[in-house]
Amino acid sequence: MRSPESFALIRTEDQWRRASFDNTALIGEAVQLAWADAGIVDAAGEPPEPAGLAFDEHCRLYHSVPEQGRVERLLWAADHPPAPVDLIESETEQELGDFNPAGGSTRPLSYPSALAVDGNARLYIADPQTREITILDLWSKRLLRRVRIKARPVDMAVLGRWVIVLTSDPPGLLRIDARTGPFPLDPPQALTQPSRLAVSPARELFILDGERILAKGRLPLEVPRATGIAFQAGSVLVVARLPLEDFRRFRVSAAAVEELPSLKARGYDGRGIVRTPDGRIGYWTARGFRHAVAGRVSYAPRGRVTTYQLDSGEFHSVWGRLFLDACIPKGTRVRVHCAATDEPPNEPALARTPPVNAATMEVIRPDLSPPMPPLSLVPGPDGVALALHRKETGREIPWAAASPGDLFNTYEAPVFAGPGRYLWVTLELSGNTLFTPQVRSLRVEKRSHDLLRRIPRVFSREEIAADFLRRFLAMFAGAMGELDGRSSERRALLDPRGAPRELLPWLAAFVGLVLDDRWPEQARRSLIEEAVWLFRFRGTLPGLRRFLEIYLGRPPVLVEQFRVRGLGGAILGGDGGLQASSVLGAGFRVGGAVGLTETQQLDGSVDDAFETHAHRFAVIIPVTLSEEQREVVQHILDVHRPAHTVVNVCTVGAGMRVGRGLLVELSSIIGPTGGFRSMQLDQSLLGMGVVIGRAEAGTQPGASRLGKDTRVG
Repeated sequence: MRSPESFALIRTEDQWRRASFDNTALIGEAVQLAWADAGIVDAAGEPPEPAGLAFDEHCRLYHSVPEQGRVERLLWAADHPPAPVDLIESETEQELGDFNPAGGSTRPLSYPSALAVDGNARLYIADPQTREITILDLWSKRLLRRVRIKARPVDMAVLGRWVIVLTSDPPGLLRIDARTGPFPLDPPQALTQPSRLAVSPARELFILDGERILAKGRLPLEVPRATGIAFQAGSVLVVARLPLEDFRRFRVSAAAVEELPSLKARGYDGRGIVRTPDGRIGYWTARGFRHAVAGRVSYAPRGRVTTYQLDSGEFHSVWGRLFLDACIPKGTRVRVHCAATDEPPNEPALARTPPVNAATMEVIRPDLSPPMPPLSLVPGPDGVALALHRKETGREIPWAAASPGDLFNTYEAPVFAGPGRYLWVTLELSGNTLFTPQVRSLRVEKRSHDLLRRIPRVFSREEIAADFLRRFLAMFAGAMGELDGRSSERRALLDPRGAPRELLPWLAAFVGLVLDDRWPEQARRSLIEEAVWLFRFRGTLPGLRRFLEIYLGRPPVLVEQFRVRGLGGAILGGDGGLQASSVLGAGFRVGGAVGLTETQQLDGSVDDAFETHAHRFAVIIPVTLSEEQREVVQHILDVHRPAHTVVNVCTVGAGMRVGRGLLVELSSIIGPTGGFRSMQLDQSLLGMGVVIGRAEAGTQPGASRLGKDTRVG
């Protein structure tokens, strides 16, 4: 007997939004109890004037003090940060700043209210009083541009290689970089009071306009007394409010904005927030820079979610088992109530209410939403009593293993309802106000087992006895059905892409492989899948290249010595020892030069001759390897390269040697690299993967100005 395959399923966000929520919230695809922020403070008054906060790629914080005309730099990541350093002298402080050359060509700032740092280490300073944007190069410490615009710049955000400028008087958006612009952009909606700008991980622009947050193609989000916006990881929008008030958080998805528990921000000055390099939210206080922390919340003791109508497709259906993927902490629980009927009574239905945390929500084609249950089928306050059983064997779907680190387990219960084509399920969540259960998906078998037909009729003549016996036998039918399902789907075990992780060593044994646990799981699956081809080409350039590509995730460059004969000698990272002249596959002998027929006398031992005359090649890996990765690469080469070869392994961490066999696309790769970082005092060794300074920007035809950003000679 095979387990039924037909399920009625509720899992996606769009499906959950069509349900009815009572004191429950929806975060992504998980339903949980609603919450209340404990100790929240509502302040009054007008928001203070904004100020600028920005980080560069080296975790240095830039903070503007507009009323003093100052921009200061702080070492945010230092254990004991020194005092802030002023970048440009002000009218009151005449000492030279970082950007004040001896000639005094950099004049003081008037009112720097917004800051941004792009990926090329250029600092953008917006001054709404003079309507200028000052662009400074943080490496060369020189002024690149001063751009005067017609509107008042109020905030800036980095979008790729561009900086987006939010303006008022008139409201709008501009695009600018260190060399070109500004260029106008279309704002999301009609702006009236723009004040702050943020860019989401999906590259959407969000604008704080008064007490509304606007984005193109989205409904406005109302947040009273908002003073700043910034994005955390995972598309979480943080909205700062007046001083003493908590920061509100919203999860932004394609069709909804859902509120999350708030953040505490003690001492917030109300002048703006910023995302720190480690993903937290920072702000300025009277005592300096601080981080917002998670606030304490109190969950509701009880809440419900009622599904829409589930359809089995057949009248008088006897529904099977119900499965939930849920996380139920200690002290919390989930109860289930089911109601089924063939013809719903003609009476008012339960209202479809949104989750309590849905700030904005858009349901795609709401007219296609199945009906909600009639009020007579909705359980009363004490009507939800069916408990759940945690499945020790995991999910009921054959060979469907849980992801590593997944805290959700599968729970099951029989559908305790009479026969009927249509089914409604009510989930009651309860907790202890400190923790909440979460439900991610719901699955219901559209038909029950048929064991009652396999036993004498005397046991199921009476309806009450038959109903009890059906639910009692469901445990055994489920176990046997799952075993039968696993047997029927056992071909999945032979698929390297779908086999359970714990069976990969067994599957690899079919092709004579012994897997290395140091390899990533996905790489091991690819290795098993391509094992036949790999061993067919073992020891060749394509075979070695593919072996390394599977492990590294990107193709390496293999360079044989004969390809660089007469082109400069050594290869990247080599020691100048590539002296062999033999060509693999073209007829050669160790100790003899290609093209010579007479016998040559070997000097020294055979080992010395092999070291001198063996076929040599280099493996150039365009990534930075850890010690373990380098050991795995060396092991691959030792096992799968020909025995008569000598190999050198080169990574980007070794660098390129100009004038020593530096061949583009052969022994060198041009482009950004993670192999080098800027030198830090007490933390770096010069010549060991660190650099001092950075390259200057080159001259661009049509975009550079003589005497400004380029020079002759």
